Amino acid sequence: MTKLNDLIRRFNQCVKAVASEGYVLQGSVMRRHLQRTGSRGPKAYGPYFLWTRKVENKTVTHALTREQAQIIAQAVRTNRQLEQRLAKLRALSQQIIFAITPCVAKRKRPQ
Repeated sequence: MTKLNDLIRRFNQCVKAVASEGYVLQGSVMRRHLQRTGSRGPKAYGPYFLWTRKVENKTVTHALTREQAQIIAQAVRTNRQLEQRLAKLRALSQQIIFAITPCVAKRKRPQ
């Protein structure tokens, strides 16, 4: 019974941790620099900020300002942390459900 109580306590702690602060977005933010060769030699351009994510199995890219890139990068980090916490919640939920419900009787195998 102490194992079940420990699982429930850990589950409740994870539920409290899931209540995240701020925005939540999927994808990734990239910072790019471009270099072009002209008549006077190579010239650097940028930085350019891009946010990419999958929408209906297609990669969607948005150009961002520096400020947008910072906010979206934080939202992406928050999403990744939230996904890790949800994975832990799923695993604990499974353990608790199997601990509090009766299992299917195993059949006896002939020897």
